[in-house]
Amino acid sequence: MKRLVCVVEGYGEVDAVPNLCARILTFLNVRDWFVDPEPIRQPRSRLVDERVRSPRRPCRAETVEKALLLARRRPADGVLLICDSDDDCPAVWGPDAGSVVRRIMPGGCVMVVREYETWLLLNQPDNALRRAGIVAPERLRDARGALQRIVKGYLSTVHMLPQTRLIDIGSLLKKSGSFEKLVRTVAQTCGASPPPHR
Repeated sequence: MKRLVCVVEGYGEVDAVPNLCARILTFLNVRDWFVDPEPIRQPRSRLVDERVRSPRRPCRAETVEKALLLARRRPADGVLLICDSDDDCPAVWGPDAGSVVRRIMPGGCVMVVREYETWLLLNQPDNALRRAGIVAPERLRDARGALQRIVKGYLSTVHMLPQTRLIDIGSLLKKSGSFEKLVRTVAQTCGASPPPHR
């Protein structure tokens, strides 16, 4: 079995991202890969070069490279680097981080539009979003705060994994370009057929 190692930024993502990626492997019918349940956590400041003015921030190549070398020592057959965009541009960070990944090992990188919680919001029923006054989750600056209106007392370290387990992968693929990018990146890394474009 081949191992996919994830590099994540937040404490909640430590449990949530490997779970989500394992479910994506199942969705893609990949049987010869598994997701390492213990990702490498790096603060966002080690993944995104915050010395550059937003929104055109590249990756922080030297610290991204260190995280990838840690992943390779697991040993990893592939790596997925994932972080929130906040106000930064995935079209700048993604190709830059991707070039670092390709230099070191097979894999890819995904910058979630706004926050990981944006995906969790997009997975909520439309009527729950309406009741909470949430319109266009990918445009929200505080997806975590918006999610607290639906999931009372939401804390990423407590609720992110249970909310991730509820994600309908096929449905979310149609709603979020960054989620589609995640599924395509996992498919490409593992040599699987990607889903059709939305």
